[in-house]
Amino acid sequence: MPQPSASPLVRALVPACALLALAVPARARASGLDAPAVTSGQSGPTLRDSASIYWNPGNLGYLKKGEVFAGVGLIVGDIRYTRERLGSYQTPDTLQFNAPIDPAYLDGAKTGPADMVKTNPVAPTGSLFFAYPVVKERLTLGVGVYVPAAAALNFPKRGAQAWQVQQAFIATSHVHLGAGVRINDYVGLGAGIAYVLGFAELSKLQDFSAVQEFSDGLKALGQQNSFGPNAPTEVRELDVLSRPLSLKRAISHGVTFNVGLTVNPTKRLNIALTYFHSTAMRYRGRFAIDMNDPFFTQDLAAQGLQFKPLVAGDAVLEFTMPKRITLGLGYDIGERWRVDGFVQYVRYSELDAFRVTVSSPDLAQPKFGIGETLKVNLPRNWRDTVWVEASGRVRLGERLLVSATLGYQSPASPTTTIDTASPDGHRLLGALGGVVDVSERISLLGDARFQGITPRTARDSDFDLGNGTYKLFIATISGHLRARF
Repeated sequence: MPQPSASPLVRALVPACALLALAVPARARASGLDAPAVTSGQSGPTLRDSASIYWNPGNLGYLKKGEVFAGVGLIVGDIRYTRERLGSYQTPDTLQFNAPIDPAYLDGAKTGPADMVKTNPVAPTGSLFFAYPVVKERLTLGVGVYVPAAAALNFPKRGAQAWQVQQAFIATSHVHLGAGVRINDYVGLGAGIAYVLGFAELSKLQDFSAVQEFSDGLKALGQQNSFGPNAPTEVRELDVLSRPLSLKRAISHGVTFNVGLTVNPTKRLNIALTYFHSTAMRYRGRFAIDMNDPFFTQDLAAQGLQFKPLVAGDAVLEFTMPKRITLGLGYDIGERWRVDGFVQYVRYSELDAFRVTVSSPDLAQPKFGIGETLKVNLPRNWRDTVWVEASGRVRLGERLLVSATLGYQSPASPTTTIDTASPDGHRLLGALGGVVDVSERISLLGDARFQGITPRTARDSDFDLGNGTYKLFIATISGHLRARF
């Protein structure tokens, strides 16, 4: 297929816009960013143990003894995606600027369903909580270390999803100090403050045809084009404009807090209300973009512009983890039976954009007005979500308790912005758990927790990027040791 040539000045703009690639980081998986299991299934907003530091510090003041609560687990996932291209694309080795494209350049094979891609992430998890009543049944202090949010993806590098995400890992861990006061038999109050440590890495193919600055530069030179954030599919996903980029070893430090209230109208009924504040995440790491192509490293040398095969430098990624409000209810039906449940409202709409700043001496091209630093915002359209769970517990003897849980999470990603970095949907939850009291002081706990989205088919994705069918299933197996003293 013939390939039109671009003028030297026009071609010079292409590598310059490589920097804007980092404006499109892989998204965390919306409600899927929540870790599948933060604590044991025997903890919650209305239950009293040292994990109340996370769930509801208002319950801490009711602890009669000191407690250590430690656990480890394994998370196994299965994520599958079949992309369906609904638009028209030109052959990837050509470079037509303006739509509509001459039919001679359209790729008849690049349409409809592509091969399915899948990933099976496996990751360990763990938590540790400690609480001690400094004033018995009145004032309790505690500390917890846990991972409340995580997302891991590792798709094929050359799959049809590569322009969305190839690999991503995002996790936050909390070191949480809490205190709870038992006002009386009916009311308890608590609060905590947490240091938040975040880690992020990601890689993808960046399509320069979606960069507005690239489009503006061409037009300033008199070259009309259809590039930019609203570029039609006919000018997208071309080989010469699809460059591998990565963000590595990005670390974030932050602070957040939570407060909790527990109300006990009767000895059998418990009501909980908790608030967990949002967290401003600011990841600092390194970026790299592969420019190892003669188009970028040799062809423009005579015009005074030559990029290194690998452009690297510092990067900052900023976004907000949302606030949460939880209402919980628990009721002892009798000596053996108990039911618990909660409704949590998550303000994912607070995540309005990803803000990216990249800087490197390798970026500076004074002849073309390119500095060492670029700042770009990527707007998001996430929605607030609701998380509902209900559990039943029954004691089968003096030493054995079992539980079962059902739940639901609503999706945060709208169809327009869903992609493989955010395989979100209506999420169904289920869990089984048990407690064996080895002695009066020592208990062993085991949990199996499952969640999956109902298969979700998108046909309204912005610019055809995320159209297709998504499937997700996650299982968590964990064990905990609880020791009271």
